[in-house]
Amino acid sequence: MQEKNNEKPEEEKNLLDDILANAISSTKKYEETNAGLETKKCKSCGAARPEDTDLQYCDFCGNPFY
Repeated sequence: MQEKNNEKPEEEKNLLDDILANAISSTKKYEETNAGLETKKCKSCGAARPEDTDLQYCDFCGNPFY
């Protein structure tokens, strides 16, 4: 039977460890943040609209916002 060469798997393992270490160190870390958009809801249908707009009527149901 052929003898297995024990050096080659060790070299492959070191190469894989180097690749994984590089991937982990260069991966961006993301934090959870809020979108920062304030909204108001239509009292009739519940559709959202940006708070800083001058809409007087809901685009979905037509009821007045004010």
